Amino acid sequence: MRNAVAVPALTLLFLTGCGAAAAEPGALPASGSATAAPSAETVSRDSEEQTCAKLLETNGEGPLYQSIYLLQVGDGTSGFGGSVETARTLGQEVHGIAGRAPHDMEAPLEELASPMDATVQRAENPDAVWSVTIETWQSAVAELLTRCAPHETGAAASPAVPAPVTADTTSAAYPGYPLIVDAASLDYRVAAWFSGRLIDGRVVALAPGLYAPYDPNVPDLSSYYTADRVAGDGVLKHIVFPGSGSAATWSGVGPGSQEPR
Repeated sequence: MRNAVAVPALTLLFLTGCGAAAAEPGALPASGSATAAPSAETVSRDSEEQTCAKLLETNGEGPLYQSIYLLQVGDGTSGFGGSVETARTLGQEVHGIAGRAPHDMEAPLEELASPMDATVQRAENPDAVWSVTIETWQSAVAELLTRCAPHETGAAASPAVPAPVTADTTSAAYPGYPLIVDAASLDYRVAAWFSGRLIDGRVVALAPGLYAPYDPNVPDLSSYYTADRVAGDGVLKHIVFPGSGSAATWSGVGPGSQEPR
């Protein structure tokens, strides 16, 4: 975890605060000034691509992946799976990104940071209420994954594994695979990742929780066993495609409702 995560927020503070500090009380505008100088808000906002680059980084190491990995959900409960210091550092990083993100990305980014904020608040005040609404948080994550999927830089660089060997061994290890399923049947993180990138709304399930986008013009399902376009469970991806990196992977992605159980 990087300790420099608060730099964007500090940069924003300097950009927005120094101009006000430099103005003396009672000072008048310079004569002949026709227009006001551009505000710090105008010059400091990142583009969507720049924001996603900060969120994703490469090979699944960015704060978006880390935030998803560290939120623990189960049986109607939730919690943060890291230390208070991890929560503080990661939360500062996400808030810093939000402070310079496009306006319409601010709300989901602030929601993304809510588990970290709640963890820090409870550490400082044990009586504080755990104020994370999982459905709202998951919706924010899905929105960010959908918007940032086109900007992922690690997936395309993943080395491909020879299809015949991988298809044969995977089918033997996981009976019933590969098969074609609807993207709507998948874990919300994977479905969000593929949103807007599928020809007919279907994917090829390569193993439980591991998928590639389906192309009706390529009916041979064994040909989909290459790592460059696969998304899903991180553990399974490393088993099926050793050394392929962690781009487009998350923890605990199980099989969808249309897959063998």
